[in-house]
Amino acid sequence: MNSKYTKWQDQMKEVTLPKWEELPKFDLYMDQLVAVVNEAIGPLGMDTVTKSMVNNYVKNKATFAPVKKKYQTVHVADIIIISLLKPVFSIKDIRRGIDEITKQQFPKQAYDEFIEMLVQKLHHIADGKSVANNDSEIEQLLSSIADTIVNRLIANEIFEDMIYE
Repeated sequence: MNSKYTKWQDQMKEVTLPKWEELPKFDLYMDQLVAVVNEAIGPLGMDTVTKSMVNNYVKNKATFAPVKKKYQTVHVADIIIISLLKPVFSIKDIRRGIDEITKQQFPKQAYDEFIEMLVQKLHHIADGKSVANNDSEIEQLLSSIADTIVNRLIANEIFEDMIYE
């Protein structure tokens, strides 16, 4: 197996993402918000969040507007979640999903549960339940892509079921 991929798997075993209590408890200006979010998602190799992106999220109501140009803990959590999900879901669907989930759970609880689940899955990538260690890189790539598509379809179906209950 490719040693770069193996090294990446080992890096993912060490990834931590901030829980709600670890997010800043004081209001942040835009530069601070962007720095906090990028520090959180940086180890995952996610795209860097920019001021323009945050402004776009506010404009498109993916998160609510700052109060006197200051962002609160819930903004930080929203932007982290949006950053993690936007490669897979539309901004509109992400907001609808957050709203639907937080109808049933407090934002702190929902955020922490998602972060814990994601970190656990990241730490166990090398366990490879969906791919075998003796599979070729091509087989692992194709399997991972297929898993992504299947999981996206499952998530969409569950999401639609929740919205139209």
